[in-house]
Amino acid sequence: MAADRTPARLILQTADGQEAVYALEQGRTVTLGRDASSTVVLNSQFVSKRHALVSWTPRGVRIEDQDSANGIIVNGLTVHAAQLSNGDVIQIGDQRIVFEMDGQASAPAVAQAAAPGGGNKGLRLALVAMLTMLLMGIGLVAVYLFVLAPAAEAPAEATGTGSKASSVVEDTTTPIEPFDSPQAKAVEAQALAAKDRPVDWLYDEGQLAHKNGRLVDAYRLLNGALLRDRSHEPSVRLLRRVMGERNLRLRSFESAARRAEEEMKFEEAARQWEQVQALTLESEALHARARTEVTRLHQRAAQ
Repeated sequence: MAADRTPARLILQTADGQEAVYALEQGRTVTLGRDASSTVVLNSQFVSKRHALVSWTPRGVRIEDQDSANGIIVNGLTVHAAQLSNGDVIQIGDQRIVFEMDGQASAPAVAQAAAPGGGNKGLRLALVAMLTMLLMGIGLVAVYLFVLAPAAEAPAEATGTGSKASSVVEDTTTPIEPFDSPQAKAVEAQALAAKDRPVDWLYDEGQLAHKNGRLVDAYRLLNGALLRDRSHEPSVRLLRRVMGERNLRLRSFESAARRAEEEMKFEEAARQWEQVQALTLESEALHARARTEVTRLHQRAAQ
């Protein structure tokens, strides 16, 4: 438990003012949860058995939610995952944990002010107002780029990329607002608070989402990067790859659904359409069709 000599550590602050220090050894992951097998056992009914995972990445230390019931909060923002900076305050259920890392400056002032007790109420309201205005501006940019911009731009971007690129152009015609949910807005706020360029931060998060198979998350994050810098080539290339992989999966799920229905396996067919629904945006026609098919097939199975 002693972590005085390690470069990074988690400090659990208990209600009675005591502190428990947990070492974060480089290259090793740390699990946080209620289960006794966790590296950091958090004795609370508000904490899931396997709540969060802390690991080292090329950019430093990262915390990621493990599909917990109550999620994780970093500096007052509810996040699915976050890159940690020295002084960050992590809230897991009713447990408060402080992250420390030697040789690193404290977290940006914007993030610190958003943390519980990190500033007065007026300052927090001002920050919320500024973030709201920023998101409205991003929304207007999105409308221009994906609705009003000439349709000829899309084929121009795909030149020289082969048959996969053409399918990407077809699918990316659906207007998208990458920051249209509380979780996505929290990601945007973290990108703005990052030391390096927000575009690079969003690209790194999109790359990680793609590596973990979260194609829709990667699609949103990479579109968020391109809203800030339309010429960011790494994001353009990875977005094409993500969309190509998504198209292959969608075709596979649709084919499996048709085969299952032909064999009168209606519940199995419904599960395949649920996979299609999970891989599409709510604004896409295929998403609405998948929802309709799931309902229809469940009804047939019940007959």
